[in-house]
Order: sequence, then structure tokens, then C-alpha cells
Amino acid sequence: MKIVMAVVSDLGSDARVRREAASLAADGHQVRVVGFDSGVARRDRLVEEGVLYDVLPFPRRNLPRLLRLALAGVGLLRAALLIIRGKPDVVHCHNLHLSLPALLCARRHRAALVYDAHELEACMHRWPVRQVIERWERTVWRRSRARITTNPSRAAYLEKLHGSRPVVVGNYPRTPDAGVEPKDLRCRLGIPRDRLVLIFQGGFYLDSRCFDTVAAALRDLPEWHWVIIGFGRDDSVRKLHEIVAECGIEYRTSILPAVPVDELLSYTAAADVGVVALTNAHLNCYLGDTNKLFEYLMAGLPVVGSDFPEVRRAVLGNGVGPVGALFDPSSSASVARALREVAHDLEIFRRNAEKVRGTYSWETESRTLTRLYRALATAGDVRPDTEQGRPAEPSSLPKGA
Repeated sequence: MKIVMAVVSDLGSDARVRREAASLAADGHQVRVVGFDSGVARRDRLVEEGVLYDVLPFPRRNLPRLLRLALAGVGLLRAALLIIRGKPDVVHCHNLHLSLPALLCARRHRAALVYDAHELEACMHRWPVRQVIERWERTVWRRSRARITTNPSRAAYLEKLHGSRPVVVGNYPRTPDAGVEPKDLRCRLGIPRDRLVLIFQGGFYLDSRCFDTVAAALRDLPEWHWVIIGFGRDDSVRKLHEIVAECGIEYRTSILPAVPVDELLSYTAAADVGVVALTNAHLNCYLGDTNKLFEYLMAGLPVVGSDFPEVRRAVLGNGVGPVGALFDPSSSASVARALREVAHDLEIFRRNAEKVRGTYSWETESRTLTRLYRALATAGDVRPDTEQGRPAEPSSLPKGA
């Protein structure tokens, strides 16, 4: 089948979109991705792993807000025009940003619409904006031939909101072909050999990540060095440096820019423990798990993370054994206890992390996606397994959600 994917994200760092596109191409489909990249100055077209990428410039994060919004508007219009071109059999819409042109394209060419909800979009806004987004998402939901989301908790929430359960395709990384060769971060950053390295990877989203709580916990744990790898606006990076300095740990904290997706695991593997530092800023965070959690496990790292349903499921309820410890993201004492617990039994947690690599691998998870598309091609049943006779996993929704 001919598939066009639509996404508003930086394709250089959106591993989920790239994995899905590559898997569908490997399964015999013609895949074109319309997306963005902050590293290009003009429209670019390239082919990677059998996928055609139609890439548009992404407004830089440090531009003034009004200029950034104006450029984003122009970019969305250009993306919409690219989506409508051609005659796809399937339009695969990642999140809601480009859902209107995706829906129009599907209707115009009588193509199947697939809605892939990476996030719980409406939950990140207040009323009345939240209500508008929920209503529009329900329209997209009902007109989609298939729906996808990232984990069972989000699937349960979306089912409650829209009346049908989406297929779950987890945010799991690929298994490296020849293992992971760690970067020598200790030598590069001057970290003493007797220190434990705690790593954070991802966006510097200060409102939804508990950097301040982790920094406060590390203040009283001199045996740890914190490596932070990611991206964010200049003001977010500056604030992150201030948080670290206020806690007096700047001399044992290293803040590094984002690295290419295909190199990331080699940085991860150089650490001792990974941290999933989510806050309960909104339901999307509470029911989230992040790519990084599974990247830590793929690299064989134990994890300390916020005690939220999907993080708990991976860390303590994986069927193999605990791969780390959980903490209250509002309590530095709780974070410190989790770090001490993991440090005390580091080898046990490390062995368990090695054992669960196959459970949280894209090679296993991608089969769900390719089965869904084969069902679309044959007009078969694209409902999730839980609607075809298999029991659903226990709901993790809080009361009132």
C-alpha cells in the first residue's frame, strides 16, 4: 500500500515516527513521511531505510514567540499541501497537529485514516481549549479506520473518552545489531572512576520534569555524577544550570546537547542508572512512560523513576523482576531513597534490566503495527487484541479521569 505519514515534530529526534515508517517500508509498503527538521533551512527530500522523507524547516526554539508562531503557521500550510499530493491508500496521522489535512486527504482519495496518538493532547490544556480539542479528536477518532496509542493506560483513557479502544504500539527502541559500545563519558567529562553516573535524556521541559527535585536529592549524595543530555530553549537551558547551581552540584553535573538518535544508546550505556523524571503536571504525564525509560533498559541500565502507572509497570511489573526503584517526584528525600536503593543492589537490578531487553524491543513491538496494516490491506479486523477476545490489562486511570 501507499502510505503518507503526517507529523509535526523534529524528525531528527522523533524515533517513534522513524521506527514505524521503516518497519512498514520493510513490510513492503511505499511510505512517505511529511515532517519537519530544525536542522534544514529549506525543503529537503531524502530516502532512509526505504522511506521517502519530505522534510520542511522547523522554526528554531530560540526565536521570538510571535515570529516562531508565524513560521510554524507557514510550515503547517506547506505540510498540508504536501500531504494532499499523491494518491495514498492510507493516511497515517501522528497526533492532532496535521489531522485536518490528513482527514481531507483521506476523504479526497478514499484512503483509510490511521490516527496515532503519541500524547493525550487535550489533557495538556485547560478549559475551554481542552473541550475544543476533545471534540475535534473525537471527530478524527470516529473517522479513522484504525487508532493507535503508546501504552495501556493511555489506551484505557482514550477508550473512556471516545468509546473504542486503540491498538497499543509501545515506544520501544531497536535492539542494536552488535550490542552497545559505550562512549567513555568518564574520560570525556572528567568523572572520577569511583562515582556513579546518573543519566537523564530528553527534552528540558521544566514544567513536566522534576529536575529541581532530583538536583536537591543529589546534593546529599556526593558519590553521584549527573549527566543530562537533551534539548530545549536557551532560557530552559539557563534555568537548568541555575537549578543545578542552587543545589551546589554544578561541579558534578554535566549538561550536554542532544545527540543523533542512532548514537544515543552508546551514551546511555556509559552511565550506571537512568532517571525518568516525570512530574504530575497533567494526566498525559501521569499516564506516560517516555521513550527514554525503554532506552535505559535497552542499554542494560537500572532505572529510578516517578511512581506513575506505566513507569511502575515497566520497573516493577515486567514479569522478570525489579529493574530499579520508584520515587515521589515532589520529594527529594524520596528520590534520594530510590538512588540509595539502586546503588545498594546495582548488580541485581542490572541483571534484571538485561533480561527485559527483549520484552521492550521494537523488533517484537513492530509486529503489532505490521499486523494492523495487513488487516487494513485486506479489510480485516483492525480492533486491538483486547476487543478480539483477549483480556485487557488492568486500568491505571485515577478516579475521575
